Amino acid sequence: MKSFSNNTKFMALTAILFMLGGATSYAKNLGDTLRESKWDGIIGTWIDPETKGRNNKVSYVWKVKDHAILATGAAFGTNSIALLGRNAKDGTVFHVGADDKGTSVLGKWTFKEDNAVLELGFVTGEGVEGVMQIRYAKKDENSLTVSLEGISPQPIVYTLVKLKTATKVPEKAPKRL
Repeated sequence: MKSFSNNTKFMALTAILFMLGGATSYAKNLGDTLRESKWDGIIGTWIDPETKGRNNKVSYVWKVKDHAILATGAAFGTNSIALLGRNAKDGTVFHVGADDKGTSVLGKWTFKEDNAVLELGFVTGEGVEGVMQIRYAKKDENSLTVSLEGISPQPIVYTLVKLKTATKVPEKAPKRL
C-alpha cells in the first residue's frame, strides 16, 4: 500500500504543478510569432493613400490578445472578414475568411524580416476555385508595398499606409452645460 500512496502523492503534485504552470514549458503564441518576426506593427488600420482608404482599407485588431486577430477589409466595393491564429502543434499561422460576395479563403502566413506572405486558396461565390499570394513588404513602420499574385497575369501592386491613432486621452474633458 505504501507505494500506491507515494504514487498518488506524486501524481497529485505533478497535476498541481502542471495547473500552476510550474512543470510546463512556455508555448509560443501568435503574439510571440509576430514580435519575433518584427511584424507586430501590423496591428492597426491601413489604407491606400491615394483615396484615403475609399478603395482599399484593412484593419488588424487583437480579438484575443496574443492569440487571435480579426482582420476586416474593404476593397473596391467588397467587404471581407478573416481570423488569424497560430496552430500550437506545428506553429502555422492560419488565415480563414469570407467576403460579402460569397468568396471564402483559407491560407497560411509566413513572416520573415521585412516581408510577410499570405498564401491563400479561395472559392468564389460562383464556385470558381483558385490560389493566390499576397506579399507584404515593409517600406518603413508606417507603409507597406502589397503585391497580389496569381489572380491576373501580372501582379497587382499598391501601397498601404498606417493610420495614426490617438495614443493618449485628453487630460480634461470639456465641461457640459
